[in-house]
Amino acid sequence: MDYKQLGEVLAATLNPQMRQAAEARLHEIIEVQGFIPCLLQLVMSADIAMPVRQAGSIYLKNTVTKYWKDRQSDAHPGEPVPFSLHASDRIIMKENVVEAIIHAPEIVRVQLLLCLEFIVRYDYPQQWSELLTKVHKYLMENNYQFCLGACLVLHRVVKKYEFKPADDRLEDIDKPMAHFLPILLQRFHQVLPDESSLSATVQKHILKLFFSLVQFHLHGSIASHDVFPKWMALFLAVLERPVPHVAVEADEDVRAKLPWWKCKRYAMQILCRLFERYGTPGNVSKEYRKFAEYYVKNFSVAVMETTLRLLETYRHGSWVSPRVLHQAFTYISTGVTVASSWKVLKPHIQTLLQEIVFPLMCYTDDDDALWQEDPYEYIKIKFDVYEEFVSPVSAAYIFLNQSTKKRKDVLKPLMLFCHSLLSQPAHQLDPRKKDGILHIVGSIAEVLMEKPPFKNELEGMLQAYVLPEFRSPHGFLRARACWTTHYFSTMEFNSQELLMHLADAVRVCLTQDSELPVKVEAAVALQSLLDNQESVYDHVEPHVVGVLTELLTVIRETENDDLTGVLEQLIKQYATQVSPYALDLATKLCQTFVQLLDVSREEAASDDAYKAMTAMGILSSLQTLVMAVHNNEPMMTTLESPCGGVCALVLQHSVIDFYEETFGLISQMTAQRVSPAMWQLFGLVHECFTRDGFDYFVEMVPCLHNYITVDTAGFLSNPQNVRAVYSMCEKILEEQDGEDSQCHACKILEVILLQCRGNIDDLLPQIVKVALERVTKEIKTFLCRSMCLQVVIAAMYCNPAVVLDVLQKLTMPPTGEPVIGQFFTQWFQQSGTIRGIHNRKVGILTLCSLLSNGSRSLPAAIAERIGQIMPATLNLFGGLDKAYKDRALREAEDTDEEEEIEDDDDVEEGEAELDSDEDEVDEEGQEYIEDLATRAANHLDDELDDDEDVELDFYETPLDDEDIDEYGQFKTTLLALQAQDTALYTALTSHLTEDQRKSLQEVLSVADRRAAARESQRLEAQGGYQFSHVIPTAFNFG
Repeated sequence: MDYKQLGEVLAATLNPQMRQAAEARLHEIIEVQGFIPCLLQLVMSADIAMPVRQAGSIYLKNTVTKYWKDRQSDAHPGEPVPFSLHASDRIIMKENVVEAIIHAPEIVRVQLLLCLEFIVRYDYPQQWSELLTKVHKYLMENNYQFCLGACLVLHRVVKKYEFKPADDRLEDIDKPMAHFLPILLQRFHQVLPDESSLSATVQKHILKLFFSLVQFHLHGSIASHDVFPKWMALFLAVLERPVPHVAVEADEDVRAKLPWWKCKRYAMQILCRLFERYGTPGNVSKEYRKFAEYYVKNFSVAVMETTLRLLETYRHGSWVSPRVLHQAFTYISTGVTVASSWKVLKPHIQTLLQEIVFPLMCYTDDDDALWQEDPYEYIKIKFDVYEEFVSPVSAAYIFLNQSTKKRKDVLKPLMLFCHSLLSQPAHQLDPRKKDGILHIVGSIAEVLMEKPPFKNELEGMLQAYVLPEFRSPHGFLRARACWTTHYFSTMEFNSQELLMHLADAVRVCLTQDSELPVKVEAAVALQSLLDNQESVYDHVEPHVVGVLTELLTVIRETENDDLTGVLEQLIKQYATQVSPYALDLATKLCQTFVQLLDVSREEAASDDAYKAMTAMGILSSLQTLVMAVHNNEPMMTTLESPCGGVCALVLQHSVIDFYEETFGLISQMTAQRVSPAMWQLFGLVHECFTRDGFDYFVEMVPCLHNYITVDTAGFLSNPQNVRAVYSMCEKILEEQDGEDSQCHACKILEVILLQCRGNIDDLLPQIVKVALERVTKEIKTFLCRSMCLQVVIAAMYCNPAVVLDVLQKLTMPPTGEPVIGQFFTQWFQQSGTIRGIHNRKVGILTLCSLLSNGSRSLPAAIAERIGQIMPATLNLFGGLDKAYKDRALREAEDTDEEEEIEDDDDVEEGEAELDSDEDEVDEEGQEYIEDLATRAANHLDDELDDDEDVELDFYETPLDDEDIDEYGQFKTTLLALQAQDTALYTALTSHLTEDQRKSLQEVLSVADRRAAARESQRLEAQGGYQFSHVIPTAFNFG
């Protein structure tokens, strides 16, 4: 295959008129042996135009990620093996990809690195042991380009193990890196004096590699006293060295992306991680305590001093990149809780707070420009949760909280500073500085509400300095007033008048202010007041329709996902008031959703994510609205048109991002009735599953459960409905890898069996067969095996004769013996390990059904195991009794907790402040981490708790009705056998041990007590009790 001819085909893909034919040609030749080497040659050929090389690199990456993995194991019996790359092509790719990465231009290298990452995932180290040998070779070359390429490759290898536990990375990465680290350190020192961009890029990638290596695990080879100090000295040197003039003179938007600033960023990030995760003695896990003591003793002071010098340069006007500033604040925030670091930090604390943190908290020129030019973008940035991880303001906020909460003598001087500014005459105080002060005060609201010297003055502060700003001519101050009210919404107000003034002011800002950022802050503040101040609920109630209407308008204009959460909460809180307007609200929500859906198809992917979050919030709000009016059948009927239309739009257009919320909305719409319109959606759900919703089966299950149980007659009226649900479950059990989905499929099959008993007997053999076939394959969890067996047990309850016949005809490979014997052996042996009330109850009722027709109806496989039936039944009853008691205990505990929460009206005192020579010790956190580690090591979370109901019991069946008494039916069955089939009764009971006889007698006593309780309830309903003193008849076990 000639790479130039291949280049012509790729060039044609860049031409809209020729693209379709060119892509078809690529699809034809992709499976030809030699295609991958040819494509790699094209990508690396300088005589090929760069756009074609770039297109080739992208196609190479897509091909590798799709076809590198060996698909032999994915093939089903009798089907062809899916295509994967030829072995010879893979060998050539691995032999040349490292060199390609070294020599490729950046635009191509990015795609080659993605190829490498995928290959490493599947082939290293077993099928690519020579990779690190090649990396070592190029690291030893005295060449920047070779060193950079080797670092990039090594980084991808490290990232494979970044999140793996220590035991899984020791041989494959930790030991090899113990060899590479001295080499990397040597290379770093060699390039450190060089101020060139390429040198700084090499340094940056060594630092990135080191961070990935230590992010979640610190191997002893790094922490050793010989190695670690050398790296620490290097990190500090990177932070201390000045950046070259080119990095200072560039535009601010460009500076932060330059490699010199990125070196500082990664050096600071490494130091933060080392300190936070491994270097704070009071907060690390047991394995790192010695290292933490070593770190604090030898490095904490030096690093803190270097960080403070960095902040000092910023204070004096030197530019520091936002990410470096963020990491610097993160480091000193951690240092607040460590005595040795605090001693260095303490003399500078007020300077840091007043001269660095305070200016950061103020409204800036950049803020103002964005507010005026693009208020939508302003709102998006201010409410972006990811800003917390990159913004210096967010890091300064954390430092402010840590220092005022954890250390003595910090809060009072800071509040005096704030008060001195707020006390200035209004015409003298810069509005932006007032914004900064209120930003500080609101940020430490929790601390102020806990500290006795300050909490008594807060109402006066809100009255004097916050309430007036709701009428400020500056929009940013009105927004700040709303924001501050939000953060003080949890305090106890002695003055209800002040509280109502604040609530009114916030409401007016939402409904009448002309500035969108103010409206957004007002909406969030109003919701917080409603959540925390009971009296505000009644005060806002007359205005709730106007509030909701305006909120919908703001959501439509701003597409802010925080506001959809506010809307959802308001609908919950004012469900009664909202009901008459539900149709109007639903219509507007659906219109906004459609607007978002249409726009998101055209705009950039980065913007899609933001709009998608808002759209998801709207679907969630629709669910809440439906819940609010679920008892109003006429209203529910009117909501079906807009809500059903939105669901149909998502399913018909395969908008996968919204499948989960859409299935949730359908579930709400079908929770109490299934109308003809909702049955039309059932068809779309099935089509969606068949087309592209296979991976969303678990999310579909609540809908399917409703269709089966809420309108069983409608479900059975069309045989295709039953066939559709069965085919979905069959496909999951045969093709889905995830056992969670398979457990849900088994549950739906069981629901069909029990809900449609007597109406689907023709489907019983297929259901039993598909469940048992799944048991014959590898099963990782006990729950999956149990649920498969539960399907067969439920089928047997519905029609014992049919199922027993199926079990006798099915055979066990490779012996050819009937399945029936193995099934009953396994069921009886596992009877003591079956979990949940439902599963045990169904098992008992099924055994009663089998025994009720006497010994003549029992096949030989059961007759041979007749002595195992009663012990297995008693095991089920023993577990059932415990499960009932545990559930009652949990319900009682939940009630007690709710009462405790209601009774606990006192505000707890804050955490004790630390003395200057005292470290913070988080004993509970350490115990929790160590417990998690122990459980993970012992695989304790792999097993279900004996005391817990099975989660799938949420999907109820007719047998979960309390009127169906398994104890009573068991006693009735046993009495009938004793009277009518003495031989079977004797066979069941004659071999019981003394303990088992006692257990049987207890079961019968429970049956009597339950019968007496039901009789008492019946008589009580008739107006009075009648007591009888009948003694239960004794049983003869001989």
